[in-house]
Amino acid sequence: MPVQDDERERELVRMFNLVWDPAHQRAGLDAELFVEIGADRVRFEVEVKSTTGDTVSTARDVGMEHIKRWRRMMFVIGFYSREARRPELQRCLCLTPIDMEPWIASIESKILPDFKLADRAARRLELEDLFEVCGEQTTYSIQDAKRLHKSQWTSMQYEGALDAQDDAGRPRISQAKMLEILQLRSKYIAERGATLNNPHVTKTHLRPFFGTDREVAGNAWASSIRTLAEAFATQHPNHPAISRA
Repeated sequence: MPVQDDERERELVRMFNLVWDPAHQRAGLDAELFVEIGADRVRFEVEVKSTTGDTVSTARDVGMEHIKRWRRMMFVIGFYSREARRPELQRCLCLTPIDMEPWIASIESKILPDFKLADRAARRLELEDLFEVCGEQTTYSIQDAKRLHKSQWTSMQYEGALDAQDDAGRPRISQAKMLEILQLRSKYIAERGATLNNPHVTKTHLRPFFGTDREVAGNAWASSIRTLAEAFATQHPNHPAISRA
């Protein structure tokens, strides 16, 4: 993320009194919002975005994990002036997952066929394919698995794949388990080609929200998003975006 974008989004987090996630670039979570509803403390994940134009950039390599995550998030979008030295916040939208659903669904429709294809192709791999790729062995070592699946698994996950033993009683990976790893690798490679690079939230989607209660007016930043979140939680108490803190 460019430094200027990061600074603008930190500013939005402060203005809306959100809880900033210092590890957001790794975990994919920008901030959290907590609201009190009756005796419950409700938590929302928040996607914080800023733009100097009419559209909003999202992320590189957008896949189904992004789609799942966005469907559980509130969105705060700040629209800034185009001044090169110090862009100023001009207006802001706070949107619920339901507000964002038509756009999210449009992105999903573009990538879902390829993800389905990746899954079906991976599930069709058989032992013959494993032997062609990794060589035919009675059992396999962790190093064999790492050469195949590389850094996609943690050390603990590789250790957990040891479901067999060799003649000397040393832990090994069975052919069946190694085939599962091959299928995962095939699916991962295919899905990388199915992602979209930085799809923008369009001005056509955003324009209807201006002039409504989704546009924050005056200086009521923190109270506006909490009012919206409380209403959303009350109207949609079982929505996956809502978690009890």
